[in-house]
Amino acid sequence: MTLEINGVEIATDDQGFLMDPESWDNNVAEVLARKEGVQLGDEHRKVLDFIRNHYNEHHVAVDARFVIKYLAEELGYRDKARHRLYQLFPYGYMQQVCKIAGMRRPRAWSTG
Repeated sequence: MTLEINGVEIATDDQGFLMDPESWDNNVAEVLARKEGVQLGDEHRKVLDFIRNHYNEHHVAVDARFVIKYLAEELGYRDKARHRLYQLFPYGYMQQVCKIAGMRRPRAWSTG
């Protein structure tokens, strides 16, 4: 499958995850978010930037617990951070956050 964004074709798997995380940019995030029914705001973008910065440094997707810790400590949600993550991305970390952040489909994904 492919997405066409600004005249560029971007390969995705059958679930809509990017095949190459390097093809991600803010325009791709907007398109993926729209497909997921998520309207990106400032906090969404901060979470996505946190994930992308981790990916750029380590070349792997960050574990959800570190995203929750980021929400708790850096954005001030403390013990409500997990709840806030699901407010921002109702279908969860693996299904929505990783997809919109341009990560490949997580290996631990269960299809059945």
